[in-house]
Amino acid sequence: MSSSGITLRLLADTNASSFTQASDAWDRVAAGLDSSLDNFIGASHPLAAVWPTGDAAQERVAALRTELSNTYQPCQKISRALRTHADTIISLQSMLADILRECAAEGLTVDLSTGSVSSANHLTDTAQAARVAGLVQSYRSQLGELLSRANALDQETVTALSGLPPTGATSRPAGPPITRTDVTGLGGRTPAQVHDWWESLTRDQQDQAIRDFPREVGWLDGVPASDRDKANRIGLEQEKQYLRDRLGTSLMWTERQQLESGLEHIEGIEQALGKLGPRGLLLGFDTSAYVGDGKVVIAMGNPDTARNTGVWVPGLSTTLGSTEGNIQRIFDVNKAADGFTPGQVGDVSTVYWLGYDAPDVDNLSVLGNDRAMDGRDPYLNFMQGLRATHDSDVGHLVAMGHSYGSTVVGEAAKTGNLPVDDIVVAGSPGMHVDTASQLLNDPRHVWAGASDSDPVASAGAWLDSGNGLLDSSPLVEMAETKADATHGLAPSDPAFGGNVWNADTSGHTHYWENGSDSLNNQARVLAGAYNKVTLLDNGQAPEDWR
Repeated sequence: MSSSGITLRLLADTNASSFTQASDAWDRVAAGLDSSLDNFIGASHPLAAVWPTGDAAQERVAALRTELSNTYQPCQKISRALRTHADTIISLQSMLADILRECAAEGLTVDLSTGSVSSANHLTDTAQAARVAGLVQSYRSQLGELLSRANALDQETVTALSGLPPTGATSRPAGPPITRTDVTGLGGRTPAQVHDWWESLTRDQQDQAIRDFPREVGWLDGVPASDRDKANRIGLEQEKQYLRDRLGTSLMWTERQQLESGLEHIEGIEQALGKLGPRGLLLGFDTSAYVGDGKVVIAMGNPDTARNTGVWVPGLSTTLGSTEGNIQRIFDVNKAADGFTPGQVGDVSTVYWLGYDAPDVDNLSVLGNDRAMDGRDPYLNFMQGLRATHDSDVGHLVAMGHSYGSTVVGEAAKTGNLPVDDIVVAGSPGMHVDTASQLLNDPRHVWAGASDSDPVASAGAWLDSGNGLLDSSPLVEMAETKADATHGLAPSDPAFGGNVWNADTSGHTHYWENGSDSLNNQARVLAGAYNKVTLLDNGQAPEDWR
């Protein structure tokens, strides 16, 4: 950063990763302070009981708690300012590289020190000379706009950092304890409003809310992912202990079976988090929801710091019992997408979002729209929450869905309030709209793929032909196939108007096979590497995401 003017040369030569590293370092400082605060609270909690007359000591403990609490948030804000700076630099550098490549193709020379554009060719053809002059003027204008944005970014970051010295944070008052009414009173607030409320609290207040109301905080869209994870892990352990205690008593067979099922679900969540290791975040869970089918939200990678985040909605017959296989899918997509962002290891987050009541295979729920409509608002709130909590203003957010899960994405997108850059779906029976432009303004950012042997995405054709192959298809596929008339034109149909990516896998449930074009195309969209997506003939990829 510089307080004086920035040149295109400086922009091109800036090492954005140094700002990312600094952001990560400040984030680690904040995490260390948070952990130290937890340890300090635990160690000092018995003080009043063992030394009831030690008023001065208790006052000092309270002051230290406030100091630790109030230093955490400025460190977090410094981290966010630096991450926004780094991500924006990367975007501006990508734009500059595109301009330089186009200029070179036209025989134009760009002086990065002055921002001037010139042609070395002496043209005698009047029309050609006029065309080149127009190009020169256009590229000069684009470079000028790029330079203005770079200077504006520099000043914005300087302003943000100058207002956040950690040493100035200790004067903030401790604040009153958070009550259950404070938390439950957030019902009906937007995720952005919830985020503003959370940020208005001291770290001590936030930690107290997490400790005292973990299940409530864990489901609050607008609370940062790391805090939701902390709350939900506390809630998960509490529920696990409760179920174990109940199973140790005399129970009717039916109740025992329900409790044992709940315990199995919890152990499944723990195993999933164990597979993801330190990158796993538990962003919500409820083992008793939907008559025991449950719901869960698990991320691989922190969506608040990742440059590319995909939130994947599964389809028919998904319950907590199928967590293991679906976590493997987001694991594989994450790994593949990270491979398409060279030099930016770990900048991808994939989220498994089972926040709705997926249709059942043993009834006709898949034939209707009710489950998708019921899932619309929870999905919208979650995605809006990710926008509110992201550490950078330049995050790439992608809605992803499979099968009936794509109808949930469709319901959310057609409201016009789904804050995503791309939508990518696999094996979709339809998204409750007629065209891709009803999902996003630019239909080139709507991506769909379907295997040739997937009966769900081509259900209309199969039904019209009276093809007897449906009779031998698995029940899951047959149920969704017969829902095609309800869910509309499949987005993988060329008439839908989006981009159709090549799916080289077979059937309805194999779009995540390692090494396949099906997996890699979804990962390419998530990474914003649109030019690498293998499209069918009717597609048109937009410029790579910056």
